[in-house]
Amino acid sequence: MKLRQVSLIAWSFVLALGTLGWFASPAMAQTGQASVTGTVRDASHALVTGASVVITNSETNVATRAQTNAEGIYYLGALPRGPYMLIVEKDGFKKWEGKLELYVGQNAVVDPVLNVGSVQEVVAVTDVAPVITTQSAEISNVKDYERIRQLPLNGREVTLLLNLTPGLEGEGSCNNRADTSPCTSFRVNGTKVGALDVTVDGISEVDRFGGGASRIQPGLDTVQEFRIETAGSDARYSRPSTVTISTRSGTNAIHGSLFETHRNNSGGLRVRRREDLPDPVTGAFKPGQLIRNEYGASAGGPFYIPGLYDGRKKSFWFVAFEGLRGLQQSLNTLDENGQRVPTEAMWNGDLSNARDTEGNIVTIYDPLTTDANGDRQPFPGNVIPSDRISDTAKALAAITARPSANTNPYVGPNFVHFYPDRTKLWNLTVKGDQHFGDKDSLSVRYTRSVRNHTTEGGVFANPATGSDGAGTSRTDTTVHDVAANYNRLISNSFLNELLVGVHRSFHDQGTLADFTDWAGELGLPNPFGVNGWPTFCASNLGYYGYFCWDADNHSNQALTAEVLDDNATWTKGKHTIKFGGRVRLEQNNVRELQQAQGSHSFDGGWTGLTAHDANDPGRLENFTGDGFADLLLGLPSFLSNQYNRGYFYFRQKEIGLYFNDSWKISPRLTLNLGLRWDKWTPYHEKFNRLTTADIDSISDPSKFEVITPGNHDMHSLPGIPPSVLTSWEASGLTFNTARAIGYPDSLFAADNNNFGPRVGVAFKITPKTVLRGSYGEYFWTMPLSQLLQASRTNPPLNLRFQNILNDRNFPVSNFTKISKPAPEDFLPTVTVDTSGNGVISPGAQLEQVWDGRHWTDDRVQQWHVTLERELPYQTALRVSYLGTHGSDLEQNYALNTLEAAFNYATRTGLAPPPADGQPVDTRRVNPNWNLRAKNRSGFSNSHSSQVEVERRFSKGVAFQWFYTYIHALTTTDAGGFTSGNSGINDVRSGAAPPEVIDLLGEPNLSYNQRLHLVYLNSTEIPPHHVRFNGVVDLPFGRGKKFAGNASGVLNHVIGGWQVATIGDWRGGSWRSVAGNRFQAGDPRLSADQRLEMDISGRHQRLWFKGDFDPTEATNVTGGDLLALVPADRSQRTVRPFGPDCSGSFDNGLLAVTLADNTCFDASSSDFFNPGKRAYLIGPRAWNTDISVFKNFKIREVANLRFTADFFNAFNHPNDIDPNSTTGLQDLNQQANDPRIIQFSLRLDF
Repeated sequence: MKLRQVSLIAWSFVLALGTLGWFASPAMAQTGQASVTGTVRDASHALVTGASVVITNSETNVATRAQTNAEGIYYLGALPRGPYMLIVEKDGFKKWEGKLELYVGQNAVVDPVLNVGSVQEVVAVTDVAPVITTQSAEISNVKDYERIRQLPLNGREVTLLLNLTPGLEGEGSCNNRADTSPCTSFRVNGTKVGALDVTVDGISEVDRFGGGASRIQPGLDTVQEFRIETAGSDARYSRPSTVTISTRSGTNAIHGSLFETHRNNSGGLRVRRREDLPDPVTGAFKPGQLIRNEYGASAGGPFYIPGLYDGRKKSFWFVAFEGLRGLQQSLNTLDENGQRVPTEAMWNGDLSNARDTEGNIVTIYDPLTTDANGDRQPFPGNVIPSDRISDTAKALAAITARPSANTNPYVGPNFVHFYPDRTKLWNLTVKGDQHFGDKDSLSVRYTRSVRNHTTEGGVFANPATGSDGAGTSRTDTTVHDVAANYNRLISNSFLNELLVGVHRSFHDQGTLADFTDWAGELGLPNPFGVNGWPTFCASNLGYYGYFCWDADNHSNQALTAEVLDDNATWTKGKHTIKFGGRVRLEQNNVRELQQAQGSHSFDGGWTGLTAHDANDPGRLENFTGDGFADLLLGLPSFLSNQYNRGYFYFRQKEIGLYFNDSWKISPRLTLNLGLRWDKWTPYHEKFNRLTTADIDSISDPSKFEVITPGNHDMHSLPGIPPSVLTSWEASGLTFNTARAIGYPDSLFAADNNNFGPRVGVAFKITPKTVLRGSYGEYFWTMPLSQLLQASRTNPPLNLRFQNILNDRNFPVSNFTKISKPAPEDFLPTVTVDTSGNGVISPGAQLEQVWDGRHWTDDRVQQWHVTLERELPYQTALRVSYLGTHGSDLEQNYALNTLEAAFNYATRTGLAPPPADGQPVDTRRVNPNWNLRAKNRSGFSNSHSSQVEVERRFSKGVAFQWFYTYIHALTTTDAGGFTSGNSGINDVRSGAAPPEVIDLLGEPNLSYNQRLHLVYLNSTEIPPHHVRFNGVVDLPFGRGKKFAGNASGVLNHVIGGWQVATIGDWRGGSWRSVAGNRFQAGDPRLSADQRLEMDISGRHQRLWFKGDFDPTEATNVTGGDLLALVPADRSQRTVRPFGPDCSGSFDNGLLAVTLADNTCFDASSSDFFNPGKRAYLIGPRAWNTDISVFKNFKIREVANLRFTADFFNAFNHPNDIDPNSTTGLQDLNQQANDPRIIQFSLRLDF
């Protein structure tokens, strides 16, 4: 354990376990190999020593041998999963033979009893392995190859099977298959994303950038079995939960498969979503196209070359290929223009339709008519002559979609369109196994996976085609994975397992524009000569909508891990001792969001008319000027190109050592006692290009300084243009080194005391009932995304070079509004100068800082008590209580924030800056920095109960059902693949604890007290969850209960049918009222109080008493709406903060009487909202998937299977969460896909 105080609860639990005794089972290798152990006795229960124990794999005929020691104990390790025959022999006793099936990672306990007699006589036993875990502390779940093939998975991702494990809650696409991104991130028993390790043949598949599983998982047909331990893992494991996936191997006979899976929603096979809109021409509802094909082949067998080499019983091969081709259509709902595009007439200069949403006409003025007073003349009829249209506008018009409806785009949406959404994936695995006699074996596997996904429009913008750049999306991922496992039986009591492997993942994310110089094509500045789409908007000064041509920024992650594991097992008397270690070398090269290609604005200033307002020289007359008109003329108001720091070259090592003693105290009581030490070396940037500000210096307002690692001077760092450094130095930024100020050399302190004890106990109450429990402490390191996504813009390694045309009249910002443009103000002549010092905006600079002097790794303490009972028909019942306590978790927190305006005005009696003419940042302790801060103070707690009933496949039936209740609370809850950034008023769990100046009245609360203000119910984990799955062989046909003698055609028709299902019901998750609303009471409603109505053009349900105008609602059903949501805003349960100086509650302002008796309206957005959070329960959700199989036996050597899958079989729409402000739940939307039907054909031989 860490050398810190351990909670009284944890130690009390350990002592409670001690009263029962301690348990240890032989720790299985992380490769997923199994083991068999037990005690051999005679009929009088006396120990039998020196007995020969041989276990033989029935598929490969490979045998492993052992001998019972002085305590009658034997141990057989490093066994691949599969069917086995166990034989025990001793002179003077009958031979004992037992059949058993070993599963991935299983520690099977078989206690043979020998009867006196001749070894020529045989005592045969079947199913010798117990159904329940009798001598193991962990809680685990196993799914074998047959179950994996039979269950209706909506996508061939092995991680979808993790949803069938109690205590696991997946993010995003793991629960909602309407999201087509890979299912990668999970929370287990209330712990954070990142606490789950996923291994394939011992190699971790965790994506170090995002903390979830690798973005491409193994092909489903390569998976022999997977096992997940969710609690009680022994000292072999650093994380509290581990998924162990075992790859299939060849056998003595050649076996293989071919399959094809097809989805196609033509012909009415897919019903419409709630969101589907009618075709603007026909009026018919038509869902977007969905075509998907998944296909593959696999084969394995012995290496056999007639006359040259016979590898049966020793040399085996396996090859598998899987592919996917998907073509579906995505509605352009992600278009940030609100599904609007300019009309053809607008592109030709006719802006006679320019008006605001109230119908006020907007006048477009000709900037070339600007006189000496700044006055201008309008374009006649608001039409710009065609010879004045810029080449930039013409090029943009050629690649922008045209409207699909006649709506004026200034007033409402005019373009609803489905864009192609394409996915390609292929996955190749090659594996070889070699057995060198009885003592040595080698297994080597190589996997290469490629995934390409594109969306050809509707993502921020609406291109005419997918090749037109803006509004497209692209992700390309390639994964290489190599694992080599060598097992050596040194003696009957000593086994060594060596693992060497490499995992390499390259992820390239951006747009289809990333490989074209679009800035050059459009005549926009491109001083850095990069490819990609330049972002720009034609805005309209805030009084109506805007047109943007945007695209996602380019980013890359090249993640490489090289692993060496060595694990030894030594049996001595009643002890099975395991020890070993791991060394993992990481080279993680990450290039975060790049925007060197430019970000520009056309704000309507050039085509507006100055208001000649002496108090606001930059103000235009109302309803004049239009950004799109500026764009047509080629007159930008703002141009910028960003110098990006480029790649982070992060280097890190993971080192782990462990010792585990398994002591079988008696036939009924076993003990596990272990200790593990883990160390992740501090992050190191290969070229020392990492900067931050020293947190301890922030309180000094004169300090505007960043530090670099070690003794490396900023000017010595490679690849930084001198103009970037001199620009920052000119702004007052100073540079220092970590060593000069006594900061850790790598900017992060080393964490050397990650000692994790593991204690477990199992007590066999009866032969079919066991009581188990454990306590352990586990550690892991933070996902890199939570550091690098925010650090990418840390000065001085990032600088935006700008041409702010309005600043030519600095300090008055009105140049474009009163000036006649010169030829150099037009595109493509106007540019961005990067040769000299860049213009750095005045005010506090954005910076990611961290508490590097006190940096630690994530830690969790975990415990459980479990009662398990074997029931008839290969069925087991499990009841568990589980608890976790997380500490040292990464925590975002507020630092150097603006003092809340309300607090400032109340404290001083003066109007706060900038109302008093001073810069707004003078309200910060240090006016130089606008910080995002991270430390290791986060904590979490969870208590959960689980009830599970599971039946192994027996007599044609297998099923699993479980219920989980969990109460999880946390201060930090960032998801996978995110920056983790949060604010003080975030309403999901994981908000940043505020500073004292953020609290109303500025009470003198300690940091710990303020941290507890954001200690909330986890909004990511539903308290109640029920899941089930099962497979049933229908009892018809030859050998079945009904028509058991059928043959020929009749048997082919009625026999071979199977039905499988996966079901899910989850209660609502914890939700909050919006962080910018005041709660005057409890807004919660019971189910019978939730009215339905039509409002804002949508049919909606009132989930809680929110803030909206109830007089706009029509067709209200279920009760009196005005009684729940009054028309008078000041009387609503949820409303904006107020009143303001006018007595209104409409603006979210608070009236403050100043010292001079004047009234000041203070914003409510900059102080910590004291209202309750994460206490509303959101909507429940349920889903059932069903598969129907028809099997055709082909001469007993092959099986042809036809499958029909019905995802969301009952076509049940799950409701979306209510709006956190209005409390209204839009019933025109759904959170899940409607019913999808899939057909597949599979041949196994």
